[in-house]
Amino acid sequence: MAGSSTPRVVAVDESHTQIALYERSVSSLLAELGSFRSPDDSLEYLRNNQVNLVLMDLAMTGRDGLGWLREMRSLNGHENTPVVVVTSKDYAQDRILAKELGALDYLVKPLKSQEIRELICRHGNIQPLDDNSATT
Repeated sequence: MAGSSTPRVVAVDESHTQIALYERSVSSLLAELGSFRSPDDSLEYLRNNQVNLVLMDLAMTGRDGLGWLREMRSLNGHENTPVVVVTSKDYAQDRILAKELGALDYLVKPLKSQEIRELICRHGNIQPLDDNSATT
């Protein structure tokens, strides 16, 4: 919600497995996760909400992930929203374009829950619920 003070992370990935991994990873953090398997639904959400971090895949049915990122950057208030690309596509040209569009990092799947928690904390300025939860 627009008035919430809890940090928010948005994950955009068509994979049920990847969304479940994000949900497990965020559960030990002081953050809310908005997960979207539809890139269009995620853009609609972002039109009305500010977030601390976006985790996005590049391989989306019917939509180019880099085009999605370009469109997200055109949304009011999201010109500088932190974005991390998490994808199975490891192409140099995609890395370059993602960087040009302001992606902070470009990571290749698969990632472990701990890696995801660490990148959310680092790039989203989000804290663990307690000191032990970041190491499990």
